Amino acid sequence: MDIKRILKSISYVSLHGEPAGDVLGISYDSRKVRQGHLFVAIPGERDDGTKYVGQAVQHGAIAIVAKTYDPAYRDVLQIIVDSPRLALAAMARAFYGNPSSKLTVIGITGTNGKTTTTYLIESIFTSASKRPAVIGTINYRFMDRRIKASNTTPESLDLDAMMSEFLVQGATDVIMEVSSHALDQGRVQGIDFDMGIFTNLTQDHLDYHRTMEDYYAAKALLFDKLLVASHKGKKFAILNGDDPWAGRIRVKRGIGVLRFGCSRQSDIKLLDSSSSLDGIGMRLSTPIGVMDLSSPLVGHYNTYNIMAAVAAAIVSNISAEHIRQGVKALDNVPGRVERIGNPRGVYAFVDYAHTPDALEKVLIALNELKKKRIMCVFGCGGDRDKGKRPLMGEIATRLADVAIVTSDNPRSEDPGAIMAAIEKGIRDAQRVVSLRPGDCFEGHVYTIIQDRRQAIRTALDVATSGDIVLVAGKGHEDYQIFSERTVHFSDREEITDYFSVPL
Repeated sequence: MDIKRILKSISYVSLHGEPAGDVLGISYDSRKVRQGHLFVAIPGERDDGTKYVGQAVQHGAIAIVAKTYDPAYRDVLQIIVDSPRLALAAMARAFYGNPSSKLTVIGITGTNGKTTTTYLIESIFTSASKRPAVIGTINYRFMDRRIKASNTTPESLDLDAMMSEFLVQGATDVIMEVSSHALDQGRVQGIDFDMGIFTNLTQDHLDYHRTMEDYYAAKALLFDKLLVASHKGKKFAILNGDDPWAGRIRVKRGIGVLRFGCSRQSDIKLLDSSSSLDGIGMRLSTPIGVMDLSSPLVGHYNTYNIMAAVAAAIVSNISAEHIRQGVKALDNVPGRVERIGNPRGVYAFVDYAHTPDALEKVLIALNELKKKRIMCVFGCGGDRDKGKRPLMGEIATRLADVAIVTSDNPRSEDPGAIMAAIEKGIRDAQRVVSLRPGDCFEGHVYTIIQDRRQAIRTALDVATSGDIVLVAGKGHEDYQIFSERTVHFSDREEITDYFSVPL
């Protein structure tokens, strides 16, 4: 694309050099720059793209987009902008022909439930013979193709490149998780959304956002800014009618609103539900009539994810029959209360719950279904919101019969220090260590086992037929991140391997 045409997509502060020639590609990673590329020096949380301008020029960059001028590269066109990241988003839209304008784009934001909701909408849309693509935490996918996700929401350039490819391959819809980081950093700036879905808001990511108000403000951008700016003719906000944060969103004129929940004002209203370890049954009141649904997903909280998906389907003019088929067809979501079969009659689950609210919800749901005891293995990630550690310790020991505190992804932090912060929440709640393998016990107890493999095996050693073992925090992840290395580790594989060895 002619560089002058790309320049028309942005507002720049100044130009240093003469814009001429075609741009063959855009990169924000200097290692991926090729001859004829335009390099955008975006600032990161831990690094700054301006440090790599030299490497980009060596690799063949014909132009640099940056916040400041660098006289060392006066022979290369330099485009100075106020925000390189927002400029990247605008140029990506222009370079790839704004593929979001040609697709139905559904953005889902909130603390918990985003991933499961994408899977439910995908299943419903597939039942209705649509061809949905999904961009989310677990992977980026369309039809039989799977790409491992590097971020819940990719950088704007990667997002447009992916949507462009989905479009060429025949996708009709894109269902995407929209993280608060992505909203705050402008990664989804300029995306033409058809729908925005708000699942809920609870404590998470305060290492980045600092306060819950800032966290909410980032989430609200999907509705206050992006849906408003979208060029789509019909736009909808789908909101959790029972969530107080969602209740604060004031949708602008011209955007339709559907609320889901148990409250009287909900458009998609839960009339009745039943739950077991085999799934959920529910009756909904909807704008297209009363609807009876059954789902193999476990946990009452999944009724909210199902209602959000039903709302998206109704807005998309999908019939009640296809909605029923799609909800029933989704038997599990990777790492979301995912059951691991075994010959001992133990109900073993892995789940991604890594926030206080998510852990509390899954444990409450399992308590409602338990036949005997619940063993919960969990930890907290390093270099992340430290305030949630004691909260999760208190929740686990209150709601599980046996809580085993272990290491998660410690990153640059000392795993022992992370577990000590979790333990403080337990001790403040006056719960005591009482568990060793083979112990008899009464009441709720906990212990600390830093090695995650050993922690999982200890829980399975203690469990007998009818007990529930929940391994929480990592879900679908198949790695563990330490300060100087990342190693392969899968909770699912650990449980499977344990049961593959005969007693």
